[in-house]
This record gives sequence, C-alpha cells and structure tokens, in this order.
Amino acid sequence: MARGRGDSAEDQGSADLPAAEDTMAVPSFRVGRIIGRKGAKIRELQDRSRAKIDVTDEVDGDDTLIRISGSADQVDHAKSLISRLIQNRDEMGDAPPRRDRGGDRPPRNQEFDEPSVTFQIPDDKCGLVIGSRGSKIREIQQDTGATIDVGRRDTAVDGFVTVSLTGDQEACDAAEQIIKNLVTESQNKDKIEKPPPSEVMDVSIDMTRRIIGPMGATVRDIQERTNTEIEIARRSTAVNGIVRLSITGDAKDAAAAKRLIQDILEEVDAPSLVMMIEERFCGLIIGGRGSKIRALQDSTGTAIKIDKKSEAKDGKVQVVISGSEDQCAAAQNEINSIIAQSQDEL
Repeated sequence: MARGRGDSAEDQGSADLPAAEDTMAVPSFRVGRIIGRKGAKIRELQDRSRAKIDVTDEVDGDDTLIRISGSADQVDHAKSLISRLIQNRDEMGDAPPRRDRGGDRPPRNQEFDEPSVTFQIPDDKCGLVIGSRGSKIREIQQDTGATIDVGRRDTAVDGFVTVSLTGDQEACDAAEQIIKNLVTESQNKDKIEKPPPSEVMDVSIDMTRRIIGPMGATVRDIQERTNTEIEIARRSTAVNGIVRLSITGDAKDAAAAKRLIQDILEEVDAPSLVMMIEERFCGLIIGGRGSKIRALQDSTGTAIKIDKKSEAKDGKVQVVISGSEDQCAAAQNEINSIIAQSQDEL
C-alpha cells in the first residue's frame, strides 16, 4: 500500500504528452520532509512539477522508494525538486523566497542543517516510537512534516536515548508532543499493569547470565516453578557492577523465587572450568565489540572471562568459564569448535 499520494496537481501526466515513469530511492528519514504535514509538501511538489508522486512502502536498506509518473519533462522536474529538498536546499530553486528575519542571517533551520529540537526518551521505548519496520515513525513524519531520528539503543546513556527532530518549529513541536504522549501512555500502562515488586535483590552484573541461563531457560524455569515475574535491570544501569533484580508475585511465591536465585548465587565461587587458548584466537572468541563472547554467554548461561593478551604466557591466555558443569562444558565445546573451524580455514 502506497503512502503520501497527492491528487491536487492538475493535468498530471496529460494524455497528450508522452507517458514516463521513474523511481527514486531517498533516505527513509527524509520521507517526512517530502510528504510534509498532512501531505502539504508532496502536493506542492506535484503542483509545481505536474507529475504524480507516490511515496511507496517499498524499503531498500535505509532508503524508501518514490514512484514518479507523468511526461518525461514533468518526471525530471519532480526528481530535481525532490533532490534539492533532501539535499537541504528547501527553497527548491523556483520556490518563493522566504521572508527575511533580520539582516543576512537565514531563518532558524532554513537549511535544516541542525535539529530544531532534541529530547530524550527511555531506551526501552525506542521500538514504540519506531514501530514495526519503521511504520510508526513514518506515520508521525507524515502527519507532522518533521524529520525524526531516534538514537540507537547502544548509544543510550543512563537508560535514555536522544531523539532529534528537524523541520520548521510547528512541525517539530507537533512531533515532539506525539512522541512524548506515546511514551507517557506506555509508562502509565506499565504502572497500572505491573504491581510493585514483592522482593528486590542487588546482584553482580557478572552473575546475571547465570540467573538467566541458556537462552533464558533458568529464569523461565524459576518463574514457572514459583508463579512469579522476574525482571533484571539493564546492564547499562549497573552501579559499581551491581544491578537491581525485582520479583513480582504473591509474597510466599516471591520468597521462594528469591531462595532459588540465592542458591544460584551461593554456588561455589571458584571457577567451574579453566582452559588455555592461543592468544591469536582471542579476537575470534570475543568478536567485534564483544558480540561473539556475549552470544556464547547467552546461549550457554555461563560467565566467560578471557585474560588480556598482555597476560599471555608462552603465547597462551587463560579462559575462565563459570556456571554449572553442563553449562561450562557447553561453553568449552563452543570455544573449541570456533578454534577448530578457524584452523580448518587456514
């Protein structure tokens, strides 16, 4: 289903002119600028070019496809106007000059070089604002005409990400209000639906994976056995290596869940398994920005610590794996498989 289709241009693609059709790939975060508030900008583009412009739902990577039809000249004119618009030249060449706001200084954000508005939202609300495959953020951009950029969750600071809005002040104010309303409504719903925790524990961030278990199996088992809900705070909220764990449910059930978690935490503190690997394989085990070792820990429910290369002895470093016997064995097998596969490829 196509979005942002305007029908106000007269004589678009007239029958007495040769028909032409073309597509443009434009950055998805610029779609709001092309559509404008309630479709005003796309209608203006069509009126000027006499071409029919259709913002489709087709996405290619970070780009959205725009379909343009009319005569060859109309299509070329429309493409030129759109190109100028997304390249921060909002005047589009033949647009009426903007009213001067004092001296030679351009009006605020006339060139849209900088965001007009920035504010923060909880990082766990990013998906709410973006929507499935970007559907919600495109809807907000279409309704307001503002361009919206939601920071990635890995850029969060203290659990919050930055939202940047670009466009005229009215459009940005409208988009900001919609986003904040979405977040507030979701937070209010969370408060209504979630009773306060019956038990609260402070746990070492290194122990959270052991509590969660392979692919979440351990924590799910505890929840099912005790009829409770267990929530472990995000790692980004850790203070001095400690995060908050909340248990919600009947007081008796929550106490039972707490005892099970304490049993896990009170298991032998000494490493369950120690292995030595050649230091050249450290990068393979750790992965880009720690992605591989995190995946290993998540899939096996273990905590894995690899010594620094500077601590290597005879070209080998120590790997310490903590967890149950089965979990440690699974992690060791995974590490050995990665090393063996690498050697086979040499």
